[in-house]
Amino acid sequence: MSTTLAGTLAVLLFAFPLAGALGNALLGPRLGRRFCNIVGPGVVLAGFVCAVVALVALLGAHEDARSTTVTLWSWLDLGLHGLKVNVDITIDPLSVLMCLVITGVGFLIHWYSVGYMGHDESPWRFFSYMNLFIFSMLLLVLAADLVILIVGWAMVALSSYLLIGYYYDRPSAVQAARKAFITQVVGDVALYLAAFMIVTNLRVPSLQLPTIFAYARDSFPQGGALITGICVLLAIGAFAKSAQFPLHTWLPDAMEGPTPVSALIHAATMVTAGVYLIARFHTLFDLAPIAQGVVACVGMGTAVMAGVIALSQIDIKRVIAYSTMSQIGLMIFAVGIGAYSAGMFHFATHAVFKALLFMAAGNVIHALHDEQDIRLMGGLGLTMRATERCFLSGSLALAGIPIFAGFFSKEELLGLGWLHGPWAPTLYAVGVGVNILTGLYTFRLFFTVFRGEPVTARTYAAHEAPPSMLMPVVILAIGSLVAGIALLLGIPGVVGRFFLADFLDPVFTADGGRLLSEPATSTAFLTVLVGTAGSLIGSGLALQWWYQRKPDAQVIAAKVPRVLTQLSLHKFYFDEIYDALLVRPPRRLARALRTVVEPEYADGWVEGVGRAAASLSETFRMLQTGRLRDYATGMLVAAGAFVVVLAVFVR
Repeated sequence: MSTTLAGTLAVLLFAFPLAGALGNALLGPRLGRRFCNIVGPGVVLAGFVCAVVALVALLGAHEDARSTTVTLWSWLDLGLHGLKVNVDITIDPLSVLMCLVITGVGFLIHWYSVGYMGHDESPWRFFSYMNLFIFSMLLLVLAADLVILIVGWAMVALSSYLLIGYYYDRPSAVQAARKAFITQVVGDVALYLAAFMIVTNLRVPSLQLPTIFAYARDSFPQGGALITGICVLLAIGAFAKSAQFPLHTWLPDAMEGPTPVSALIHAATMVTAGVYLIARFHTLFDLAPIAQGVVACVGMGTAVMAGVIALSQIDIKRVIAYSTMSQIGLMIFAVGIGAYSAGMFHFATHAVFKALLFMAAGNVIHALHDEQDIRLMGGLGLTMRATERCFLSGSLALAGIPIFAGFFSKEELLGLGWLHGPWAPTLYAVGVGVNILTGLYTFRLFFTVFRGEPVTARTYAAHEAPPSMLMPVVILAIGSLVAGIALLLGIPGVVGRFFLADFLDPVFTADGGRLLSEPATSTAFLTVLVGTAGSLIGSGLALQWWYQRKPDAQVIAAKVPRVLTQLSLHKFYFDEIYDALLVRPPRRLARALRTVVEPEYADGWVEGVGRAAASLSETFRMLQTGRLRDYATGMLVAAGAFVVVLAVFVR
């Protein structure tokens, strides 16, 4: 791709959502809802068109010319060894894939928002925040300069804070936004420290990522302590943004934001930024096998933990939120073992079916007048037939049922885990367990919400969503199925390389990286068979327990050890632990300072100064008698003293 075309596309990708954010914020209050409903989704659609043009240009280019780095303008001269900060962007298969998902799925979510937020009093504020988020994500994924990447990283945190706390009159939403922001700042600090260590140890002439990676290969020894520390810090930044253990507690609370926000930033884009960060810095992680092992173990551990928690949640959005956390754990596992293309493949399919599930859940919430407790639902398939079928398509893709898109991406990354990564193939076996958990909580949610008998009068009165909310969901539901069929037709036999892997692999091999060896055909067939069996077992058990009730799920739960049910119900007590360690001690300290230190010392010192000044003023006031002879006497005494001092001390 030519640098001119790449620069033009990058500028347009930035300009459209930024113009939408500014236009909605400045002109929306004057021009009204119709203006916001057109401009908000329209600018994201324009960005998607640009991303498609970039994809076509890349596919038409020679494989060696599929990565283009362009300097849009020179920003800062740091004066450190001639180091400068430029606004550099990269158009390559990895960034284009991210742009396609961000703008494509993002447009459908914006379109959905037109109907879902139809009664909101300030659509200009909502669409301004949404467009700002799209701009921030595009800045992050297109950045080819370390500083610009950090700017995009921080702006994503700011945008998510604004969107999670959109209902600022709700204390729970404000607390959730604050919790998300503080948790992400922990990761941001780790990212900043990693960047500082990179710059100070490499002494690079430029902060362009390709330059940093080239210097890193020559400067850092394989498995050295320094590169391991840098990658661990980068991983912490990724864990915070992608809601991975132990920085995961903000994601479920973030469901306080509007449902389109959950679909956009907590399913399709923002929470996958950590996966992108590790994939983009693959050159460094390939030099730090210990850090890679940590990433893989944390990812798989988070996938298991989130799956267990999802089984006991009763809020429809929280079940999907923990599902998101679990699936991102699988992506983190994939990039941790070096299966970068497989991890990004699952990112792409997950964005489609998870945004679908969130928006279909939004249809349910909207129909039930903001009810989110699944215990008060049931039988909605009778009145919301289209939403039920769409939700089923997303559930089948999430559970990894064959011919749906999620099956192919999930089984590819798990299959590579059979040979690669720490404790292979033990973590693969754990991944099969995750498949069972996924089938369980996915169809527990589906059967509880859409099948059975209606529980409340609101369920009987529920109605199908309007076209503006239903059509984006239908498109994603069809996409989950059609993409799976297309992948099935493209596979020779049962297993094989996917087109997306062939598209992305050059990004991870261009700088000397190597691809993971594929399992033998017989082994690959076996891993797919076992993984699929896990998905089917989980889905079948959910069918038996929550639909047929033979036996009832409550009977099964009573047989499970109480410690496991309590861990699931209380989300492994992480909120309680953090509250005891990080929240209560500072509050107690503040209370002690307020009740003891401040009155006795701080206030006492201030009051003492005041009393001293008052006493001194009383003394001076006694000298002010108003009598001329007293003042004359004082002047004579002072003059005499002055003469004595001159005579004695001045020669």
